[in-house]
Amino acid sequence: MVTRLYADAKKLDWASLTPQEHSAQYAKWVDDPEVGGRLREYLSDGDTRVWIKDGPMKEWSRSLSGVGKYARLVDGAQNVPVALVRKALGSDWELDPETIRSKPLRLTARKGEEETVLTWAQARDLKHLCWAALTASAEGDHRPWVICVIETFTRPTPANEKKAHLRLAERCNLRLVHVSL
Repeated sequence: MVTRLYADAKKLDWASLTPQEHSAQYAKWVDDPEVGGRLREYLSDGDTRVWIKDGPMKEWSRSLSGVGKYARLVDGAQNVPVALVRKALGSDWELDPETIRSKPLRLTARKGEEETVLTWAQARDLKHLCWAALTASAEGDHRPWVICVIETFTRPTPANEKKAHLRLAERCNLRLVHVSL
């Protein structure tokens, strides 16, 4: 069933939908015999909607990045952290898969004795990435953090937004890169 939800979300370009469009899609899933119909054997309509929204769909963006319990259901997601390290830091950096975390998505990468934290999200979540990096520094973690704003070929970050992101990162003494996946 989660595979079905994720296939639909991919077709709909879930991340680009408005909250109202998300809500309408939740209603469609609740009414769908293959989704809500199966869940209604165990849950009310309201609980079915909550399960879809707060379960699989809450994990959607993490799953796309190869993180979380549903990541195995997204084709190629397990390769995303490696691709991000290569694109954001370079081919001589290696990620430590044991360090992958969420909220925000981040990992530790190493090049010889050098170590950095790479954190990533779409532009709308940039504030969370910056806050995590600043908080870590304030709490004594002096490793450099690289903030990675994810964009796609079909939805690149506009040039004026990129400039604003870079000014913000510079002000916070953080390195920021835009990476297309």
